[in-house]
Amino acid sequence: MRRLVLLVLFLTVIVGGCLGQAENSKTPSSSSLTPQDTKHDVLKEGQEKAVVEGINAFAIDLYMELAKENDNLFFSPYSVGTALAMAYEGATGVTREDMGKVLHLPDDNETMWTGFKHLVFSLQTANGSPYVLRTANALWVQRGYPINEGYLKIIREFYLGEVGEVDFVKDPNGAARDINGWVEERTNGRIRDIVSRPGGDTRLIITNAVYFRANWSSRFDGGTWNGTFHSPKGPVTVPMMHQTGKFPYFENDELQALELPYKGGRLGMLIILPEEGKFDEVEKELSTGFIWEIMNGTTKESVKVTPPKFRLEETYRLRNTLMEMGMEKAFTVPDFSGISPKGELAISDVVHKTFLSVAENGTEAAAATAVTITLAAAPAENLKVFNANRPFIFLIYDRETGAVLFMGRLVNPGE
Repeated sequence: MRRLVLLVLFLTVIVGGCLGQAENSKTPSSSSLTPQDTKHDVLKEGQEKAVVEGINAFAIDLYMELAKENDNLFFSPYSVGTALAMAYEGATGVTREDMGKVLHLPDDNETMWTGFKHLVFSLQTANGSPYVLRTANALWVQRGYPINEGYLKIIREFYLGEVGEVDFVKDPNGAARDINGWVEERTNGRIRDIVSRPGGDTRLIITNAVYFRANWSSRFDGGTWNGTFHSPKGPVTVPMMHQTGKFPYFENDELQALELPYKGGRLGMLIILPEEGKFDEVEKELSTGFIWEIMNGTTKESVKVTPPKFRLEETYRLRNTLMEMGMEKAFTVPDFSGISPKGELAISDVVHKTFLSVAENGTEAAAATAVTITLAAAPAENLKVFNANRPFIFLIYDRETGAVLFMGRLVNPGE
């Protein structure tokens, strides 16, 4: 029941890095991951609710924007949202208002701070867990550039962010190497080269990374053989996986939906499969309430499940997308005086890279976001058939908090 209530909010790898003047090492220190002893250290279940609501609403908005120009989609709303939230912490005035609206962040600082802190803590894999889920945040600051201590304290305490110092001006290649190495390590090598050679006007790069790997609770051991996936551009021959078992299942006149749990029971993949010819119609209905309605309507059914085996690697440059969503001032006439007393900073780019592999034994997924800030089972009697041989929408979510970690759609697995 808790899972369903949280999913009213709606159904990931992020790497981050930054540095303060007090830090002298190039690589962020692991000691910065230890939260300070404050009143916010006592975290309670449910404190993440408002933040999860915001991330999930942002997930739908960003999906709709990216869907305008892409066929296959795969992104981490948690990664993008968290990285931008760290930039938001240093924004003031209209810039802050606009970013808060686009990201659907809580108006109250205390609610947002404790929410992110609880969520970041909650998403870390416990010892002995049957799955791997890691998230990390970091700030990478130009050596000698003044950063407000209050801003650094917020990043360290509430986002558990590491802080590191690099030299974008005199050693841009070295700075890129340090940041990319940090991201690659925290995504198990799946996300590489998140930043290219930064310009000499770069003063801060905010990074967030998420890595996820888990086996299905029920492995696809019914065989894998080539089948036909009906993409809008024509039929595509792809390997299709098979199994029969009991799964949370939903159907109506527009769609079928199926949840595939991962081992441990906390994480799951929801596949929304529109009926033939109704993909556009169903996609337009996407909302947090729409997803909750599906999840709340599932029942355990015996289902013959046939999804494609597929792999996606995507790169998104989100500057124009975020501007169209209402965050224009953060790029054009910004006010990030909360980050530095110099007050001369602007977001120049937001790069998001993702990796996904869906196979017989389970799923591996990774994502990273870099925000660059510069100057400027057995058949039953009524066996359901879930044959995902046509475009579908999918997401990987945390069943405990309801947070959407990854989201996407598969339109053409042959691309």
